[in-house]
Amino acid sequence: MPEVEVFGVDYERYALSRLLQGFAGKYNIKTVLEVPAHGAKAMPSLYSLGFGLSGCKVTLINGDERKRTIWNYLGIDGNVTFDKCADIENMNFADNSFDFVWNFAFIPTYPNPKALLAEMTRVSKKYVAVFSVNGLNVGFPIHRAVHRMMKIPWTHGDVRFNYPGEGKRFFKESGLNHVKVGVVDCPVWPDSLGFRDVRLHRSNKDMTQIEWDSKLIKQIKTNTIPKWIKAVYAWERVPVPLFIKYLYSHIFFVLGEK
Repeated sequence: MPEVEVFGVDYERYALSRLLQGFAGKYNIKTVLEVPAHGAKAMPSLYSLGFGLSGCKVTLINGDERKRTIWNYLGIDGNVTFDKCADIENMNFADNSFDFVWNFAFIPTYPNPKALLAEMTRVSKKYVAVFSVNGLNVGFPIHRAVHRMMKIPWTHGDVRFNYPGEGKRFFKESGLNHVKVGVVDCPVWPDSLGFRDVRLHRSNKDMTQIEWDSKLIKQIKTNTIPKWIKAVYAWERVPVPLFIKYLYSHIFFVLGEK
């Protein structure tokens, strides 16, 4: 049986896609590199869909090429290229190859984030971004506590990179300019409290082999986005000071210029 993405993931994908579509227009983005194109306990190789839906040419590094069928289903197969790279700190791209280089929920788990960010910067023409789970969300400490109570090792990496201030400092120390921090996926419920995470841990499933099912993909195709998703997104768009949004945003991003 496929693992059906839960309603929170449906909303996350919708909000992220809307943000990236906005980026494409605001920053005149035509070419995108997602490195790597893994999944964060969700279907991989779909986080850049917002760029693809905006007509950008997207290259996915070390993604799941089986997910090309999703891009084809949405009519944007011509906008995506899947590529393999054994060493993402030394990619086979020329300097300044892509307008926008990014990854999603990966930096905290990577053993050498400084080297990866340097390589991402090298192949970018201008913009570099990382998106991470927000440690300031009220659900994050509960998630950590659930891991401790269930005696399940913390598998989500270096928690320092789950905090916006650390991400901004990291970018500035790496030489990026005009560093901006923002948030996305800001619904009315707290971030994952860890119980779904525990279930997936205890299943002993290989995350790279799980077959996922996403209701949102079908809804995008048929233009039937549920009213509740649109309503929550309208709430997310209400102007609120960033320090308050940190309390309920699930994801933050750090965006810098080369």
